[in-house]
This record gives sequence, structure tokens and C-alpha cells, in this order.
Amino acid sequence: MKFFKVACGATAAIFGAAAMFGCGSDSGGGTTVTPAPPPPAVTSPGSGLFAVDCARQLAYVPLDTLDGGGNGQVAVINLAVDPDTTDPRVTIVHLTHPDIPTGTALDNNDSQIIVVSGQTSGQDGKVDLIDENTNSLVAGSPFAFPKGAQAGYFGQVLYNPKTHQAVVGTCDSGSCSSGNALTGFALFDPVAHTFGAVIPANYAETFALNSTTNTVIDASDDDNTGQIGAVDIAGTRACTLSDTNIDSDNDGSSFDSTTNIVVVSNESTNATVINLKGSSYSPAAGTPCTLDEGGTPPNSVLVTKLPNSTAGSAVDPSTHQAFLISDGGNGVALLQLPKTAVTQIQPANITSESSALPNDPLGVTWGTQGDPYAVAVAACKKIPPSGFAVNYNFTFLAEVNLADFKNNAAGISTPPPPGNCAGTTTTVTKCDNGSGVTFFPLPGVK
Repeated sequence: MKFFKVACGATAAIFGAAAMFGCGSDSGGGTTVTPAPPPPAVTSPGSGLFAVDCARQLAYVPLDTLDGGGNGQVAVINLAVDPDTTDPRVTIVHLTHPDIPTGTALDNNDSQIIVVSGQTSGQDGKVDLIDENTNSLVAGSPFAFPKGAQAGYFGQVLYNPKTHQAVVGTCDSGSCSSGNALTGFALFDPVAHTFGAVIPANYAETFALNSTTNTVIDASDDDNTGQIGAVDIAGTRACTLSDTNIDSDNDGSSFDSTTNIVVVSNESTNATVINLKGSSYSPAAGTPCTLDEGGTPPNSVLVTKLPNSTAGSAVDPSTHQAFLISDGGNGVALLQLPKTAVTQIQPANITSESSALPNDPLGVTWGTQGDPYAVAVAACKKIPPSGFAVNYNFTFLAEVNLADFKNNAAGISTPPPPGNCAGTTTTVTKCDNGSGVTFFPLPGVK
């Protein structure tokens, strides 16, 4: 969605982010063996509204309304239960200030959920930390953004488990526009509760982080056609990546850090898959600068025939699959990316499937929350993992089994059968459609 240097104001839009790693147990010889806790994730799938912790099988979903005291809220959802029989709503974490969260991230080194908010003109942003052991706010929350900066309308956050730092999108508190020294990205230490200096860059609608190369790829309405922002976090500088396959409205970006491939959705019927293996910054230091692709440019593939307004995306690094959603619509897409790093990416390296989410258990046509995008990928119960999305009216979190999606894309749109969805009183269908989609009620469902 295109916005140009719009002053930030109150909005009911919200969320997204995810972490991913396998969960479960193995058995053999009659003895059940419980595996060690999964290591910190080595990749960040893409930024968004809500966070998923597969070690605990919980989703942390910001809500689009303030509580009775006028404060922001984050719902905690149990993904381990069958929502046809058990209400998955664990609790609501109430913030202590009147801001609606726009982004969350899992700090799986410290068992914390990082929540960013602040989109009121003239006021600075805030970071809240949720202790996953207690589902309560960490003492001292909220922590202030750099003076004069806020999260803004799209504000996002991603955590790098290798550096133990979070990357936070910022904008100038007065105008939330690009071209300002306080608009860009800043590092936040979730243990020391301190911010580093802002790296000036375009204001990102979403952004992707390669935790290995410490490179951010933005998706900004201020990027020119054929270009996208590339931020050298270690070098504290914003550069430009040029590629003729990047469309005019790149809205969602997500990284497969294991192969150095980034998926950029263009809020259209296409997405650009960019191969950054062999890429390098030029010059090695200073600005202006560029991130130059390796191989023969454009080292990318434009994937077409996707659902209308395909926007947000998230990538699983174990299966190398990207789950994409439509902005405000029911369209979903699944891309199979190369499973190993390639020197030059080709159309034959990528396959795609498209489908649509069915009506929710209330019978309401599904429309995924956009701006910020409510999309994630996580392997909580099964491998391959699941894609997750939240609808625009914040009544349901949808889980899409990506194995079912790949094997039978048409089945994804199957309506849930007659029955009841636990924790609701007005539904006439089950939560599970039996073909790969499960709906988890949010607190907005009565």
C-alpha cells in the first residue's frame, strides 16, 4: 500500500513477526526421548505483527483495541491445543500505556517477547518486554525509543540471536517520514534495555534481517522502482540494492539466512526472489553505497500469477519455503525456494502454489491484516512447518499446514465442517477445516 510522508496518527492497524524451530519428541526402542531445547534460531523470517515461540507452542498476538484502562494489549494463544475442544486463549498481557503495538519479536536467548509501539504524532515510541515464564511485563517496561523517534504506523522489530540485539524500525516522531536523521533502524539491547544510534534510512513498511550477514533488506514506500534499501548494520550505513525485477511497491520482505535469499512481495500478483549469495557492499565503508549482487544481474526471479495484493511474507529456513499473504484479502501463496545456496538463481529453482483461506468459523470472509502485516512461519507441531495469519478484525489466528498446502493447494479453501469452535458461543462450524487450516479464536470472539 502506498503512503507518502504521512504524519503518524492513531490507527487500529497492527502486527507480526515470528521465530521458527522444531519441537516435539523422538521415540525408539520403547523409550521416549525428549530432545534438548532447540538452539536459538539462526534466521529471521520477516517482520510482522505477532510472534510465535515453538519451544513453548505459544503465539503472542497484539490486539487492535485498547483495554478498559485505555492501554495496549497482547493476547497469548496456546497452539498446542485442539481449538475444536479446548479454548486456546491463555491470557492477555496489558501494557501500561495507551499505544497499540505494531510489531513483536521473540528473543529466544532470554525468553522474552519484544513489543514495539508508538504512532502518535509528536510522541516518542516505546518498547515493552514480556517475560515468557510469567507472561507479565519485565520490570521497567516500557523503555523509551531514542529521543525524537517512534515506531510509527508500520513499526517493526526483529531479533538477531547471534548478536543478541534487536533491530527496530524507527521514524521521526514529528512526521514519520523518510529523509530524516531519526528515521531508519536502531539496535536495542533487550537485556540492558538500551538503544544504539539511529542508522538513517527509508521508513520500512516491513524489513528482513539476515542474522548471518547482519544485513537488513527493507520494504519501503520510498524505494524507487527497481531498487530496495539494504542496510549494513555492522557498518551503520544504509545502502541501495538495484534489481530490475523489483516492482514499484515492495511491501513485504523476508530472508532465508541459510541460503542468503530474500523474498520481496510487491503488493501485486508477483513477488521477487533475490539471490544475495556472493553479494558485497561497495565501497567497503562510507556512503553513498550499494549492495551489489553476485553472479549475473539481475540475480533474481520474478514469480508471477500469485493472489491479488500479495504483500507480507515469512520464510522457514529448514524447508526453505516462503508463506505469503494478501493485504486485506484471503489469498495465500507458498513458494518453494532453493534448498541450498546457488550462484545464479533461475525460474526452475522456484515453484509456487496459490490458494485462499476459507471463511472463518463465524462465517465471515477472511481478510488478512495488512500494514503492518500479520504473517509468520513456525514449526511448532510438525515438519514441514505452518504458516500463520491474523485477520483484519482480530477475531482469529489461522494456521496453515504447509505440507497440506503444497500437496493440495485447493483444499486450503475448504470451509470448516459443521460443529463448534471451543471458547465461542456463536459459531456453527469447527475450527479445523480438515484440509490444512485451523482457526484459533482471539479475545475478540465472544
